Amino acid sequence: MTPKAVLADRVVKRAGLLDLLQYIFTGGSSNTVVPDIRAILSLPSAPAVPQDTLDLYAAYSGAAYNISNSWSCGTECQHPGTEGTVIMYHWDTPVVTSTGYIAINANKKTIIVAFRGSNEPGDWAEDFALEPANWPDNISGSSVVSGFLSGYLITSTQVVQTVVGLSAKFPDYKIVATGHSLGGARASLFVADLTTRYPSLAPRVQLFTYGQAKCGNQAFAQYMDSLGIQIYREVNKGDIAPHLPFDNRPYVHFGTEAWVTFSDQIVFCKSGDYTRCSASLSPVSYNFADHSTYKGL
Repeated sequence: MTPKAVLADRVVKRAGLLDLLQYIFTGGSSNTVVPDIRAILSLPSAPAVPQDTLDLYAAYSGAAYNISNSWSCGTECQHPGTEGTVIMYHWDTPVVTSTGYIAINANKKTIIVAFRGSNEPGDWAEDFALEPANWPDNISGSSVVSGFLSGYLITSTQVVQTVVGLSAKFPDYKIVATGHSLGGARASLFVADLTTRYPSLAPRVQLFTYGQAKCGNQAFAQYMDSLGIQIYREVNKGDIAPHLPFDNRPYVHFGTEAWVTFSDQIVFCKSGDYTRCSASLSPVSYNFADHSTYKGL
């Protein structure tokens, strides 16, 4: 067996065919990333959601940066599918920074709960408060990022009660939580909070986040996955945020990742199978630019 054949045999046995192809295409360099090899050869391992649905809730997430008490915020509020949106509640707390809104769309029979991402110095301070907080109490062993939690709890009572009231008034409406960046983490906390306090609402809940960092530990993630609801977490190319935090705290993702590759394909990966999506990237491909260029935002 030739040296090249021996090498190929070892690579196949240790890493599989996809890693062999990556080795060939990169010339053996561990610092060169060719994510499209995996995207092209792999089939979605999770149910695919239409691109226009991902874009729609990205627009609702983006609106949280500029919205107030009416559906008027520029491009995001003109996105196809948002017609007829009515703001029902808006919050903007200055001490522990938290901003977002609750809206209804009668055309789509949807209650939208959107949390704004990092936009002020106070937001970034909370982003880096990474110590775990034991929450919620009714999920055994669950802990979440304390910085994400503080901005959620400051408005959680009013947000949850508003949604509960609207869900009673519109019993055939689904409840969609969404957010970009920090907002995605808080939207996730909202879903956990609502479904543990009002389990009967769980079948109506969906979650769409964009550029969301890891926000809870394994117990929290297992609870979220156990809900059996639509949870889609879009990752744009080499966006660094979904890979944070880098340290050894036991934070993990959940739900279905929708990874937009560098050739603008979308690959879907279920919880526990993320290595086929953005986790296949080398850290040298991570960047901040892709964090702010999600389609629809």
